[in-house]
Amino acid sequence: MPYFNNDGVNIYYETVGEGPPILMIHGFASNIEQNWKHTKWISTLKDNYRLILLDCRGHGKSDKPHEDSFYGHDKMISDVIILMENLSIGKANFFGYSMGALITSQLLLQKPELFISAILGGFVLYLPQNEKERTLYRENTLLRIEAFKAESIDHIKDPIARRFRQFAEIGGNDLNALAAVMAGTFQETPDLVGSPSQSKASFKKVKTPILTVLGSDDFIPGDKTLIAQLVPNACHFQIQGKDHLTVVPDPRFKMVVKAFLDYVNKG
Repeated sequence: MPYFNNDGVNIYYETVGEGPPILMIHGFASNIEQNWKHTKWISTLKDNYRLILLDCRGHGKSDKPHEDSFYGHDKMISDVIILMENLSIGKANFFGYSMGALITSQLLLQKPELFISAILGGFVLYLPQNEKERTLYRENTLLRIEAFKAESIDHIKDPIARRFRQFAEIGGNDLNALAAVMAGTFQETPDLVGSPSQSKASFKKVKTPILTVLGSDDFIPGDKTLIAQLVPNACHFQIQGKDHLTVVPDPRFKMVVKAFLDYVNKG
């Protein structure tokens, strides 16, 4: 099985298909199998594109350290960059879902030269407007971290934290590793949710074609269309009647993504 090592952490990846490359990054508490195979995304795209898929650290077949210091978006971004270097890929289309879309968005701002296009699924650019909203964000994140550390799901009162834990248990995840993933990211929170004006200015400078897609019933707070409003070459679609989980296999999602990819890769 193909692995590469990044500073002592083994990362599992797969490649399939031929054509313009798409680097696909799954969501939190998911993996290649759940996010892309079971939902038939690989079979949908592999005939026309070269798919590069990785299990993010803490997930799937990759290493799952329990220490917070092994995580954070800087480390997850470096995993993606090293994978591209190992495969001699200079530029790619990126398709991230949820956590994978957040990683993609941060990589886009840091390394735009790596992008042909970016698809951000199940992701909302969250920009807290004041200290009250920032405090609420921190409190909710801590609740979700504690949810993964709880001895039993029965001890979790917060409904969203309970849904995260339930989804993670169904997938047979290492709960302590997932708690560390969230905690490592949480330590970067001040950088990820800086001033709204700075964040908006950064996205307004993006020249990469972007597609954002969410289910209309997704529980993620915030303006679902904000990225499409800010980025000049961006468009947004909402899939009616679907939530954060049920939108992933929806054929309408696949139809929109295929049309977008075919358009930006037509040359």
